[in-house]
Amino acid sequence: MAKQKMRLRFPNIILLLCGLILLIFLFDFLWRNVISPTVPGDTEGIITASGNFATGASISEETTNESGSDEKSGEATEETTEDSSSETIILSQNQVHNGPLILVSETCPFLGTTDFVDFSSNSNMNVKPRDSSLKVNQIIMQPISDLFDGYCADNGYVNLQIYSTSETYTGADSLYTNVLTERSTGFTFDIGLITSTGDVVAYLTKRNEWMFSNCWKYGFVVRYQDTKTGITGVDFMPHHFRYVGLPHSLIMYEKDLCLEEYLTYLTSYTMESGPLTYETDSKAYEIYYVPAAESGDTEVVMPKNAVYTVSGNNTDGFIITIEKELQVSGQDATEPDTSVTTDVSFPEETVVTTTTGAATIG
Repeated sequence: MAKQKMRLRFPNIILLLCGLILLIFLFDFLWRNVISPTVPGDTEGIITASGNFATGASISEETTNESGSDEKSGEATEETTEDSSSETIILSQNQVHNGPLILVSETCPFLGTTDFVDFSSNSNMNVKPRDSSLKVNQIIMQPISDLFDGYCADNGYVNLQIYSTSETYTGADSLYTNVLTERSTGFTFDIGLITSTGDVVAYLTKRNEWMFSNCWKYGFVVRYQDTKTGITGVDFMPHHFRYVGLPHSLIMYEKDLCLEEYLTYLTSYTMESGPLTYETDSKAYEIYYVPAAESGDTEVVMPKNAVYTVSGNNTDGFIITIEKELQVSGQDATEPDTSVTTDVSFPEETVVTTTTGAATIG
């Protein structure tokens, strides 16, 4: 009888152990999935998203809450799409006074910063400075080289000397005596004419037609024209050239605008009203005027990954130029584009008012 009782107890113990094991598994399941689904330290099984957020951006509760409504989820998706197609650039107050489009005159002094280089490292034989110590803003060194290379290619020689740049040469043998405030920007240079005997003479009465007709292709303009003295307040200076950059020099040349007129005209084209559009054979441009904030930085929303340049106007705002490459049919992309197709719209009449008078642009 004793052996029979032992046989009856053993199965009961087995059943008890099995029941206890089942209870342990049940409790573990309930703990992980109901009571505490994210046990500290247990990162397996937690779904996360990878990505980058802009500095200062925050994620709203609606977009992060998985139990949010479909309507909120749709709103969040639309907002994310908009943000991904644009970016905000920050322009400081100091940038108003820097860039190739700044207007500098006796009544509007230069308040920007300089980044000068001299001609000591110049190896282009077509570029002939009066002295290698002459300084220019570094961003115009390559355009100057391209300009004189173009002159040589069309004429077979270069009989022009870079006579003055950031300062007016006032030596006893000086050719010019014009002391111009805008020289301090480093965006200007004067030319002298090299004669057949090697002497350099003033370039005052003779116009070099090639320079007048072609400098704009390289980003330069004749700063003080004989037809604009009432606006600029400066007498005709055929020897004085100013860098404004492309495509601005193209538009100024085509429409016969001096810098004062051009900057006034651009104020009509804003981010709200729409850009001034301009096309060459290979590039399309959009040009905007952005007024500077009354204080602090100026924030501008731009298309994401846009290729653009920013120049201040030295008074109250910025000129933003967005550039886009055009697909040229039948042209090798490696070949330089030397032709220009102008496509710019101007109103029938624009009146430009300055401190010295007014001009009508047809």
